[in-house]
Amino acid sequence: MPAEHLMSQRDPDHAFLLAALERYERPVIRYAFGIVGEINQARDIAQDVFIKLSQSLATLDRERLAPWLFTVCRNRALDHQRKHQRLVPMDLEVLDQESANTPLPSAELEQKELAQQLRQWLHQLPEKQREAVRLKFEADLSYKEISEALKTSVGNVGTLIHLGVANLRERWLALNA
Repeated sequence: MPAEHLMSQRDPDHAFLLAALERYERPVIRYAFGIVGEINQARDIAQDVFIKLSQSLATLDRERLAPWLFTVCRNRALDHQRKHQRLVPMDLEVLDQESANTPLPSAELEQKELAQQLRQWLHQLPEKQREAVRLKFEADLSYKEISEALKTSVGNVGTLIHLGVANLRERWLALNA
């Protein structure tokens, strides 16, 4: 039996942390990256989030893990931005290239350019719409989790996502007209 499995059986907190890290590490990094615009800073922020999680296990409502993680992540990222007093345009190109091991064919390059355009449009949405859309489609949170993270009603989350997606759709249709 692997040592990790034995450790998880003896320590449910350790198992919880491992499961949280496996499920949310990448979405938290992407979410932080969308705010700070630099992959190493986003990783540092994510590391801070999971350290804070490990320190908060005694008081944490584990049923509300995702909203807690993304709220802490957002706060850390905004603190980081304020500390460095600069706004960085959202550009996930570095993150996209990180997983690419081979040169992109022209079709993939075109798709990448369209994805970059979509990210630019996303960045131009009003802040609440942008955050709701990103939490839904990048972090794969439920409306309830998003409402808790953004401190708004579930109905408002639906409206924010609908308006954000409608705005993106209009721009997409105009581009392809």
